[in-house]
Amino acid sequence: MGKHRIVIEGQGFDVDVVAKTARGAEVSVNGVRYHVELPTQNPSASAPRQAAAPKPVAKTRARASANELRAPMAGRVIAFRAMPGSTVRSGEALLVLDAMKMENTIGAPGDGRLEGFDVAIGDTVLQGALLARLSPA
Repeated sequence: MGKHRIVIEGQGFDVDVVAKTARGAEVSVNGVRYHVELPTQNPSASAPRQAAAPKPVAKTRARASANELRAPMAGRVIAFRAMPGSTVRSGEALLVLDAMKMENTIGAPGDGRLEGFDVAIGDTVLQGALLARLSPA
């Protein structure tokens, strides 16, 4: 339906509006779907109201598994610490996220072979975004 650029707490995100609903919209941010509710406007209200915080849509909320590495926090990808195709151990450093001016090394969720990264250096990701895929060892 449309692509928009928004800024949340100083971080820019590309948002794709998937569908409009009676009370808001379904949007996709970094591949994660959210339902955004907009408050009903009351013309007698003295102060403008802000939209409610986005809530993940249950059917697309992803759970981390031993085969997926998901972002534990929102941040910007600044480095890779492993090569696709390499064998990794649980906890071994795979990439580095910059979140709130701190570098956070993100480790493998389990033993396996790093199939590849689903992000690139410089990408901004939200919490829960898919970062990398692993296959069993």
